[in-house]
Formats: sequence, structure tokens, C-alpha cells
Amino acid sequence: MITPTLDESIERMKQEIIEDIKVGRVPEDCPSFSALHDYVDANCYGGFCEDDFLQALVEHFGGRDENEGMPDDLMDYLNDAQNSIDRWIKEGGMLKHSLLSAGSCSKPLLGTDHE
Repeated sequence: MITPTLDESIERMKQEIIEDIKVGRVPEDCPSFSALHDYVDANCYGGFCEDDFLQALVEHFGGRDENEGMPDDLMDYLNDAQNSIDRWIKEGGMLKHSLLSAGSCSKPLLGTDHE
């Protein structure tokens, strides 16, 4: 598997968020990356919860350490991706790219899980 660049991961995350807005899983006016967690496991955007994908990233960034923790460079990569998405949301990126309004961020949608 070819490891995506940070920009490629960020773009994938944006597209997955936009898809979740379109299907009503996430409201278009969610104010931040952390607020997405009211609706989905936002850490999974970008494929980061897909076992094979995550394992390829772990290997790319040097493998697990002696305590089975993720490599520091991978943690930096994930944090940079999430921080970029947070800025994109706060700058109105979700609103600019969404086609459907799914409600307010103050009322989580029940029975919808991000997969």
C-alpha cells in the first residue's frame, strides 16, 4: 500500500465529512472537529480506523514501539490532519461544500454511527 501524503489524507477526511453531511449523519453547522464526535467517531475519517490502512501507516512511520504504541511521527501526522480539518471547519469549509442542511450541532443524531 502506498502511504498517502498528509494533504491526501486531509482531502479524504474532507470528502468523508461531506458525505456524512449529505446523508444526514453530521450537521453542516458543526463548529469544530471535536464536535463531530457528538455524531461519529471522527478519528476514523481518512481511513484511520481501517486496520490494513492504519497498519501500513504504522509501518511507514517506523513500526510500533516496545510498548506497542504508535510511532511519534504517526501521532504527529494524525494530529496535523485533525488540526487541519478543525481549521477547515472553523473557516466554513463544511458549509461551503455541503448540499444539505442536517440540523444543529446541539442535537446529536440518534442511531447513526460512522463506519
